[in-house]
Amino acid sequence: MRRAIRLLIAAALAAAAATSPAQAQPQLASDKALQLIVPYGPGNGLDLLAREFAEVLRSQTSSNVVVENREGAGGVVGTSYAARLPTDGRSIMMTANPPFAIAPLLQKTAAYDPLSSFVPIARVGSVPLVLIASSHSPFTSFEQMKQYVSAHPDKANYASSGIGSPGQVYTELLKKATGLAIQEVPYKSTSQALVDVIAGNVLVSLVSVPAAAPHLKSGALRVLAIGSSQRHPDFPEVPTFAEAIGQPGFEAGVWYGFFAPSGTSADTVRKLFDDIAKAQAAPGIRALMRRSSVIPQLQTSAEFAASLKADVALARQLIETANLANADRGK
Repeated sequence: MRRAIRLLIAAALAAAAATSPAQAQPQLASDKALQLIVPYGPGNGLDLLAREFAEVLRSQTSSNVVVENREGAGGVVGTSYAARLPTDGRSIMMTANPPFAIAPLLQKTAAYDPLSSFVPIARVGSVPLVLIASSHSPFTSFEQMKQYVSAHPDKANYASSGIGSPGQVYTELLKKATGLAIQEVPYKSTSQALVDVIAGNVLVSLVSVPAAAPHLKSGALRVLAIGSSQRHPDFPEVPTFAEAIGQPGFEAGVWYGFFAPSGTSADTVRKLFDDIAKAQAAPGIRALMRRSSVIPQLQTSAEFAASLKADVALARQLIETANLANADRGK
């Protein structure tokens, strides 16, 4: 009898230990909603892809995933916010480059460091930029646009979503390469910029294919040139920038990737990568990437970290080449 009592006590103690707060904590953490920060406004290509990932991750993990847009200052507001979030694996960010690497370099006091403030989780793909104009514009090609700009300098402008945004950086590079005299009209978001381009209030804009796609399909916009290395199968009649300006190697594009705040453990990052990699293979995300001209380019955390170092080095060169070094660093 005594032996049976001792066995019952031992079993009870073992059960209590198994459910102690220290052991239960991982389960509690996984029960929290996954906060996915998008440091730009809703409606752009990054936001649309992030929301599709969120939907697939909800289904895969049976966990709530909340997408939170925190736009402002070319992505700096949302990115600096994401850098300060908890490191328990329940707060991550999906962002785009060039702005991720360039934006802090344009500040007097950087709000975050692209290499030390975050741990790369996964790079998922890239997409070319397209130079677009209203379908009612008086030109239908890049060459005709150049002629129009020369004849109408008072209407020669382009819409961007702010300093350090891909459209602003690559348009400034394009201006430097061609001598194209167009002035920047900055907006808070790509969606706001597109409204004025469609209306004809601004001449052109350089945006991602996903952001432009709905308006191209509706006929509200037309494409003048594309930033891919070769002609795109969705726009076979549209010249690449290299063709349009006669400079081989000139490309304009954006990659998309996931990050966690610095200090997130390697085990947590591996788990997040596994979830994201599985989500990327889902039919819905594959279909969205295909429709949006996003080229799948899955990189592990280590691969992403290595390529990011090269991107940051290139960002410094782009700032000087695109003549952004004298931008308002007080922002």
